[in-house]
Amino acid sequence: MTKLLIMLVNNKLKVVFGLLWIPLFLSGLIYYPGEKLVFSVFSFVFLMMLFTGVYQSRGKGYLFLVIFLWLGFWFKLTASLMLSGGVPPEGMQFFFEEPVGQFDSAPDSWDKVLWIAVCASLGVMLGRFLIGLFFSQFPDDNAIGKTPVWYSAIRLWLWGCLILALAFVVVLNVAFGIHQIGLTPKTIFPFHLNALIAFLLNYGFAMAIAILIWWDIGCGKGRGGQIFAIIGEAFLSSVSMMSRSIFIFHAIPQLFVVIKRKEISERNGKIFLLIIASTFVVLLLVSIAVVSYMRDHQYKSAELAKVSTSKVEILAQPVIHAQSLRVRLIRQLIVNRWIGFEGVMAVSSYPEKNSQLFWKMLTEKREAGKMTDYQRISNSGYQSSDSKFQFASLPGAPAFFYYSGSLSVVILGMAIITLLMIAGEKIIFVLTKNPIVCSLFGMVVANIIAQFGITPRQDMPYLFLLFSSAVLICFLQSNIFTSLMIKFPPCMVSKQ
Repeated sequence: MTKLLIMLVNNKLKVVFGLLWIPLFLSGLIYYPGEKLVFSVFSFVFLMMLFTGVYQSRGKGYLFLVIFLWLGFWFKLTASLMLSGGVPPEGMQFFFEEPVGQFDSAPDSWDKVLWIAVCASLGVMLGRFLIGLFFSQFPDDNAIGKTPVWYSAIRLWLWGCLILALAFVVVLNVAFGIHQIGLTPKTIFPFHLNALIAFLLNYGFAMAIAILIWWDIGCGKGRGGQIFAIIGEAFLSSVSMMSRSIFIFHAIPQLFVVIKRKEISERNGKIFLLIIASTFVVLLLVSIAVVSYMRDHQYKSAELAKVSTSKVEILAQPVIHAQSLRVRLIRQLIVNRWIGFEGVMAVSSYPEKNSQLFWKMLTEKREAGKMTDYQRISNSGYQSSDSKFQFASLPGAPAFFYYSGSLSVVILGMAIITLLMIAGEKIIFVLTKNPIVCSLFGMVVANIIAQFGITPRQDMPYLFLLFSSAVLICFLQSNIFTSLMIKFPPCMVSKQ
């Protein structure tokens, strides 16, 4: 008995996961409307995929991707079955919040969706295996920090300028509505400044903090207090963009690396970590409450499309709000917000899948006041043009590749996109030597893949900016830039 207790304590995370997985699996096995064998295969393939990310990961991006897919498919299905006691007879709109197109809820249709998901999972693991043939080493969280020799002399100036710039852009975005989720820009600035501000809030400021923290660690000044900058930036960006997820997507990947650093963990005790955890939880809950209130205020006059089975009727109706932290919002954030299952349901039930449709969706361009084709395919409620709002349902990468109607394309497509993501993270590490930036990059790209498919070609400029930022970091850390910087009086102290 004593040995058993010791084993449970030493493997507490595995025990917690098992206590979550087993009841969800059993509820799915009981309530799943299709073949139980198909559900079992689906469950164990996704469990294997998750383990390859947690225990044999090929970088942070792969870990985040398999978590997103596991949440968007297996967890979403099993949790929904458990909470609903099976598929409700009222229809699929009472089961999932996202639209599912012409899905008829027949047992064979359910099995088809699960086989597509299984192929997507196999494709992800195939991509992970193939990248291992080219790269044997991946970003190391405990790598030695590379700090420019000029940094120490102007360190406080850089931190001060970054904090002021963050505060300015956050206030500017709230005041002028430049980049807020679900809303078209209220103000259009010249010289593509809207795109620059959107990039800064989505990635730029978080990346800048990751750079300065890494440089602080490299010059022996990374004592742990900088962690509050990570959490603070995540909170401000989340509120400014009216996004409940940005807080997680900015804070988690950076904290995941920084807290494990020996300079931080050995220098600070458990009390410090408790303060960090408490601050994180409090600001997360506050951001959710504030963003929910702001969304209710902004969306209350929205007119959404009501979709019937025979025709699309544009009717004025109130938005279903999720005010404050009540049960509906909790389920929405924990279960329904993950992308994946409904997209495959919608595309699998669409009768006109072929290679022509795939290429058409691949080259589609999103325009203001024009809804994307996936809204029609999924029978989305967002089929009305609106000058103020820009809502959209998202298919996800597995559903997107199934536009072709081929399971082989799903496997190959997921393998290629996974391989490119991992290779991209490796390139970022080669350029920056910064595992914090790599982790942040991995989270961003994994999220793009999880939400992939609205207008893929328009993701390219954003990805180009991500790699351009890495090239800029490489230049800032280079001897060429150092030779230029030490000529300036504020940096002369570091010339030696």
